[in-house]
Amino acid sequence: MAALSESPTLVLARWAVQTQWADVPEAARQAARRSWLNWWGCALGGAADPQVDRLVAALLALGAAGSAPLLGRRERLDVPSAALVHAFASNILDYDDTHWATAIHPAGPVASAVVAWAAAHPCTGADALLAFLVGMEIECAVGLAVSPAHYAKGWHITASCGVFGAAAAVGRLMRLDPTKMVWALGHAATQASGLVASLGSSAKSLNIAHAARNGLLAAQYACAGLSASTVVLEDRFGFGALMGDEGFALGPLPAANSPWQVEENRFKPFPCGFLLHPTLQACQALVQAHGVLASDAVAQIRLRVAPLAATRANRPQPADGMAAKLSLQHAVAIMLLEGQAGVSRFTDEAVELSQALRAKVQVLSDDRLGQQEAAVEVLLHQGAPLHARHHPAPGQEHPSLDDAGLALKFHDLLAHGAPHCAADGLLERLRATEQLADVRVLVDLTLS
Repeated sequence: MAALSESPTLVLARWAVQTQWADVPEAARQAARRSWLNWWGCALGGAADPQVDRLVAALLALGAAGSAPLLGRRERLDVPSAALVHAFASNILDYDDTHWATAIHPAGPVASAVVAWAAAHPCTGADALLAFLVGMEIECAVGLAVSPAHYAKGWHITASCGVFGAAAAVGRLMRLDPTKMVWALGHAATQASGLVASLGSSAKSLNIAHAARNGLLAAQYACAGLSASTVVLEDRFGFGALMGDEGFALGPLPAANSPWQVEENRFKPFPCGFLLHPTLQACQALVQAHGVLASDAVAQIRLRVAPLAATRANRPQPADGMAAKLSLQHAVAIMLLEGQAGVSRFTDEAVELSQALRAKVQVLSDDRLGQQEAAVEVLLHQGAPLHARHHPAPGQEHPSLDDAGLALKFHDLLAHGAPHCAADGLLERLRATEQLADVRVLVDLTLS
């Protein structure tokens, strides 16, 4: 093999290959455990979604049947297709994790590829969890190196950067050396894609699904000896130049005594796009102060949000529950009508319920508001206007769930999408992933 020059691509590849569990501080380990648990809940919560049924049927029609199990389901597909379905299911409810500095949902592409590969190969829980952590760090490092221009241009960053994380994680499990890990990143880069224009449709979840599958394939190609560019991230015609703004600006990678990006991962309190969360929190505060509202009592609702939220989520007529997950108008209406916004409030039925009040919502872009702020004013037919604003305190800008909240979320998601699973037993095993001799124990507990 030709010698590799020192480059950002090689630096990332070496880090992915050489990092050991002993290098990871306890805060990052615990953050990885929490991200792992959240992903399993999301994947199982979406496992029975009608969109997943359609995806599995399409794959089977194309000859994707195989021996790899699907979490929460009875069908079996080939390994890359299993990774694709896992990622699709874990994102379909829009309840996944968020790395706020990049807007990446880190766990989806990486865990989906790791679990699909581990279900077909002997793999300890400790190896799977470390590969998962390494993959998330790699995709966030790539995302940071091209942010904020990459997302602002309209690339769906979870997909376009998640493919690197999936490739690194599976490459790690395959024991790739640095040269082959560089090739895995190269194969990932040339498959990196996903458009923000897909948001609000099933193609959005397919973006992330393709990242998981393509990352796994990238690692397999490298393992088989198929070469790729060794400077794919920083080359004149590479990922950074074409999909960023000013090339590829790789920052410091985490070490034993430095912060890890996984520690910045947050877990959604609502199953919808994170741009809707400040609005939901403002409306939740209004309901707590005044109670739920009837649609016929309301004359008009004025919602003020940050410009990015107005640009991406001003969707007055969502076609269905999936589109409602990115509709500010639906978020306002359903919270004011129901006083809550769980999984059952972003369905086709909920879209019908919100229609009358949704039509009264005016979304206003306000550049004085930060991305984590929102203000709502409700004009009633009788009585004084009602006001509420979400303005997080310093250090609390990004909402997340604590361990108790994650456990409740896990149980709610399994009740929604995988009621056949023994949630308590699976939760206990997931919390002890590092002690498992084989990750397939976890997979087997989910099968229907």
